[in-house]
Amino acid sequence: SDPSKPSAHEMKRRRNNDDHGSSSPIASSNTHSCTNTMTSETTNNDVPPSAATTEVDEKLYSRQLYVMGHEAQKRMMASRAVLVGVSGLGVEVAKNIILAGISSVTLCDPELPNSFDLGGNFYLSEGDLNKCEIEGDDSDNKRKGRAELCRDQLAELNEYVKVNVASDVTSLQDEVGLLNLVEGASVVVVTVPLSTELLCKMNDKCRGSNSKTCFIY
Repeated sequence: SDPSKPSAHEMKRRRNNDDHGSSSPIASSNTHSCTNTMTSETTNNDVPPSAATTEVDEKLYSRQLYVMGHEAQKRMMASRAVLVGVSGLGVEVAKNIILAGISSVTLCDPELPNSFDLGGNFYLSEGDLNKCEIEGDDSDNKRKGRAELCRDQLAELNEYVKVNVASDVTSLQDEVGLLNLVEGASVVVVTVPLSTELLCKMNDKCRGSNSKTCFIY
């Protein structure tokens, strides 16, 4: 055999070295790149220091911050929702958007609760079916609607979210009152049956608003 020709064992050893040698720079580069990216993100979140602490409660919103990030959370915290209907579906929607951390939500549902609501709305009880309140000096009794009955318990879910009741709307057929709620809203959500004509008017007003209010039915 030719003594200048490397043996089979030597050739195998060289191939192994080449394989490791060619992959090492790539692995090192990837590791370095990931390290730089993580460092950059951490730096951006820390400067200015108040950006992630005073504006966004990182402990409260930690899970969704991992998914959406700070900028999306800040946009959500600046949004205002109007919720028409606080039945079983409506109260679930209200709970979720309040926990998500929007700026405020206005509940609109002056309808009195009934026995069917007890099976879907977890904030209503049998006592609410006959609950009354005394208003004014004339001591007129006025039963509370579903929105007003649920407001306080919904507000307890997140101290950062303002939960209001559209007290000016006296009925879900109050076209003028419902259309006025669209002004300044980021999104209008309807969870109860309304007339097609009224739904179309609300949709048109949302689309025609300066802020291009989103309409969900």
